Amino acid sequence: MFRSQEMSYFQLVMPQDSAWTIMDQLGYLSKVEIIDHNPNEALINRPFANYVKRCDDLIVKIENMLQVAKNLNLLSNYKNGNLQQFTNYKNSHTHTYLDKIEEDINKKTSIFQEQNKHLEQLIDQQEYIQNYIEILIESRKYLGENVFQSQQISKFEYYVGIIKNLELLQFHRVIFRVTKGNSYVHLKRMNEKQSIFIVLFPNIGNYGKQKIQKIVEQVSQGKFTLPQSLLEFKKKLNELKIKQAEYINLISMTQNQLCQCISSMFVIKNGLPLIEFYKFYLIKEKELYKELNKLKMHGRLFLGELWVPTKDIQQLEQTIYVIKEQQSNNPGGQLAQKNPPDFLQKPTYFKLNEFTSIFQEIVNTYGIPRYQEINPAIITIITFPFLFGVMFGDIGHGFILLMFGSYLCLFENKSFYNLRYLILLMGFFSFYSGLIYNDYLSLSLNLFKTCLRQKNECVYPFGIDPMWGGHLEFNDSFKMKLSIIIAFFHMLLGISLSGLNYLFLKDWLRLSCKFIPQLLFLICTIGYMVFLIIYKWLNHLEPQNAPSIITTMISMILNLGKIQGPQMWEGNSQDYVQYCLLIITIITIPWMWFPSIISLFLNNKNLQQNEDKRKSQRIYYGQLIEESGIEMTQSHSQNHDQIYLKQNKQNAEIQDSTVHIQQKQDNSHQDIEDMIVHETIETLEFVLGVISNTASYLRLWALSLAHSQLSEVFFELLLVQPINHGQPINLMIGYPFWALITFGVLMCMDSMECFLHSLRLHWVEFQNKFFKGDGIQFNVYSFRDRIKDSINQQLK
Repeated sequence: MFRSQEMSYFQLVMPQDSAWTIMDQLGYLSKVEIIDHNPNEALINRPFANYVKRCDDLIVKIENMLQVAKNLNLLSNYKNGNLQQFTNYKNSHTHTYLDKIEEDINKKTSIFQEQNKHLEQLIDQQEYIQNYIEILIESRKYLGENVFQSQQISKFEYYVGIIKNLELLQFHRVIFRVTKGNSYVHLKRMNEKQSIFIVLFPNIGNYGKQKIQKIVEQVSQGKFTLPQSLLEFKKKLNELKIKQAEYINLISMTQNQLCQCISSMFVIKNGLPLIEFYKFYLIKEKELYKELNKLKMHGRLFLGELWVPTKDIQQLEQTIYVIKEQQSNNPGGQLAQKNPPDFLQKPTYFKLNEFTSIFQEIVNTYGIPRYQEINPAIITIITFPFLFGVMFGDIGHGFILLMFGSYLCLFENKSFYNLRYLILLMGFFSFYSGLIYNDYLSLSLNLFKTCLRQKNECVYPFGIDPMWGGHLEFNDSFKMKLSIIIAFFHMLLGISLSGLNYLFLKDWLRLSCKFIPQLLFLICTIGYMVFLIIYKWLNHLEPQNAPSIITTMISMILNLGKIQGPQMWEGNSQDYVQYCLLIITIITIPWMWFPSIISLFLNNKNLQQNEDKRKSQRIYYGQLIEESGIEMTQSHSQNHDQIYLKQNKQNAEIQDSTVHIQQKQDNSHQDIEDMIVHETIETLEFVLGVISNTASYLRLWALSLAHSQLSEVFFELLLVQPINHGQPINLMIGYPFWALITFGVLMCMDSMECFLHSLRLHWVEFQNKFFKGDGIQFNVYSFRDRIKDSINQQLK
């Protein structure tokens, strides 16, 4: 994981008859990446686009069938299949098996959809009958027995129906405006979605009645009419109840038929439910044909290019050999290792596990590591949760986070499944930092007896003495200086990794003219400040004579190393040391700046001299041709035209070479100008970045101090004050508020803030010292990975 795995480039030639088998086995092998020979071509224009679409359509049909079965509660005994069981049967099918699956799925889907459509119609009819019954009962209850008389002799008219609850207010307003308020709308809620309405209005003529009728027909969930007599009402009600019972029986029978249809799709095949086996197989086939689309077709041959980890070459060759032996009737595929073209960038591949994958994801979010570049993730495993812990350090809060991470690791909660190890380490380092700070929910723990009143030789064994832990001034100074020390060693590690990169690439120019001056610049500036901090900690200095580190650093720059005021140690050696450090710091700036520019200038000059020599040779050769041409013209006039053509050709070559040399000279000048601009920006960025990046690490101090102060404020206001004033009721009220605020503000909001700041310190302050992040991810051709992605999406 320190560096990406070494990759090799292969060309694969295979006949059309063996292409499916070879690609099928490569997908199970999960070791290669197929290079797309024409990445700009649309999928629809590729030769196997129809196969990909067929697989997509069949997968959609299976998903729809599972969704309908889920809605009908028919999946109570359904369990997702085991991927390992599917891969165990990798050699049991041929490319024609897709046709059999398609035929079977289409047949069963057709039956399933027909029965499901019939079921929906039955349910709709049953709901209509149920609504009709409720309307009849409500109409008789509200309008009385006279409702069943002829409307021609009645003074009032009415309409009944079912309306959605969301449209009630709008319907009421429209009826009010159409009848000009001369109507009454009775509503009765049936459920959360629908209500019964009865519109009662006087005889207002045919025009007004038609308008109301159109409104009712538009909003009503069905057409309902009332019987004209009490006898018809009872008869209609009995008929509806009989029909309702019949439809209930039909619905039950149809659901049983659906269950039988779905059950046929859950027959165990190859250790998997049939529907799951079909789904996995279709995902596999879809991926296979997508990869076949990346190959170049030449007659009946497929030409492919692929990347494979060098350590897995033997497995790849063995796979191709086994296929060739199994298909003795067909010519097998041919592998040939080649040197990759210059325009192809080697992909980056790390072999990860469940623990390292989340840390690699943190790095990849910023940028994919360049091929064979040092991978920051191996360092991030420790430094990321450590910097988080420095900011979030608290024994109580860290312990809660540690227990939460332990719970996720033990029970594998789906919501935080990928983050479980990261949260565990963040909780551990927060707990550890809390022990160092001796901070437990704003309280200092006297675990080893304070040394405040002990002998001078007494040293508190671990962490900060509890008598000092509650002093804001001491904590402020300690955490600020600790942040500077962490900043120096973290950036020093980044620069050291850049040196290892230059050594690996054998880039001696950058090793000597980038790594060394950058290392010296950091040590002579921030490193010297860290030395002063540690020296001042280790040596007892009287407060009135203690030199200020900030004053010392400013004086060092402004007075060429001379000290104004108290010195760190006796003698004049500090002035000499600071003068030397300042001179080295100044020298490193042009040391970083000019060598790359001078090197490019000398290389271009040598290239230009070589081109001038070639030019003179071409001109001399052209003159010889011209002289020989004149002699041949005098002696052989019949060949005059041929010699003239040769002469023009040589002149054209000389002219082209001159233009080519002129273009190269222009390009070299442009390259030098670009290099000057680039090196200037890069040097200034590093010099200023050392200062600004160090200041960025002060966020470790700021967030840690803010966390402890917030914890202390909440604790003092909600718990300590009620205890001091003897207010048990306020204490009982305050404790839940303190617990909620601690969880919401400190455990959730502040932890997220610390996470983001730790992310920033790694992406910007640490990785910019050595990390390019412009690599290409190794996209392995793997059936297992694609099926896993499908299962994870289904679980979400």
